Amino acid sequence: MKKFTIAALLASALLQANSLDTTKVSMSFTAFKTAKKVGVEGTFDHVLYRFNKDTSSVAHMLDKATATINVAQVNLHDELKTKNVKEAFFNQFKDQSLKVTFRNVVAGEDQGTLLASVRMNGKSVKVPMSYTIKDKELVATGVLDIMEFGLKDAFHKLATACSAQHEKLTWSQVQITFKAGLKD
Repeated sequence: MKKFTIAALLASALLQANSLDTTKVSMSFTAFKTAKKVGVEGTFDHVLYRFNKDTSSVAHMLDKATATINVAQVNLHDELKTKNVKEAFFNQFKDQSLKVTFRNVVAGEDQGTLLASVRMNGKSVKVPMSYTIKDKELVATGVLDIMEFGLKDAFHKLATACSAQHEKLTWSQVQITFKAGLKD
């Protein structure tokens, strides 16, 4: 009887933390500079998130979830860096809207994978992401390459504008991160 009670309590705890807290969601990125690949973190203000209405599990909520972002709302938490990225990079885009859609969510025990379809500058690229769940938070990360979005000229303009600060090396790879709290 004790084993059944313990199993029931564990199952109950798992069921209580089986959906995302959509009020505790964030999306960020880390771009890289210098030969030592130093990270420069940024976010976008006012991201519009939409999640699957099936709240029976984290995986179901993430499947077909979207984030719609206005790239003009980039925020690198430093006025000069934000200005440089806006003017030299994002202002060169054909379309100021960036959209991310999650698909193919595979859930394991406190970890999983998903495929992020990232639409930027009028092109869609699939970015594999992996996620972990720890301390009531889901953290998903993946790496995209700016060059895959037809942004060679914009990237070159940014690298030129930031050449001194980047010690003449700006990486085209950018890590993207999605975080969400879990409900109790």
